[in-house]
Amino acid sequence: MLRLFVGIELPEPVRQVLAGMREDYPGTRWHEPEQLHLTLNFIGSVDEQCARRMATALVDVPCPSFDLAIQGVGYFGTLQRPSVLWAGLAPSVPLDHLQRTLEQRLLPLGLMVEDRSYTPHITLARVKPCAPLQVFLQRHAQLAIPAFHVEHICLFLSSRGEKGGVCYRAIERFKLRSPG
Repeated sequence: MLRLFVGIELPEPVRQVLAGMREDYPGTRWHEPEQLHLTLNFIGSVDEQCARRMATALVDVPCPSFDLAIQGVGYFGTLQRPSVLWAGLAPSVPLDHLQRTLEQRLLPLGLMVEDRSYTPHITLARVKPCAPLQVFLQRHAQLAIPAFHVEHICLFLSSRGEKGGVCYRAIERFKLRSPG
């Protein structure tokens, strides 16, 4: 079985800025810079035949390329017991359209739809208990990374890394195209 999701790769300069925040919040499990990405649609575990059908559905997605900007930081969980630290994105109509379009294409193939609404974010770290979060949040509340251009989406494979963590690898890339 293959554990898959559709996402957007981040440019190297963006990953380096995000990775640079690590020193401001030690004692937590940060993702390595090359693992940082934006998830659009989580697919889950599928067999190779289903993976091929998913990949076929991602060819020629009718969505033009667009700019995307990272803005602010946040967390999932509570301030006392956060579980995930993330970087947010500036509101983006093209991103929302792309995510919904992909969902509509993948639903007939067995894509699991999340119960909660899509919240675009870049997971930075898994937070260990008792790590003081408030200072980090205040320091990076105004995080604003210049926009980058999104020209393609990726089908990612999620697997166990050598050191026991999770490893994300883009196994196929699909160029976005203008409709029509």
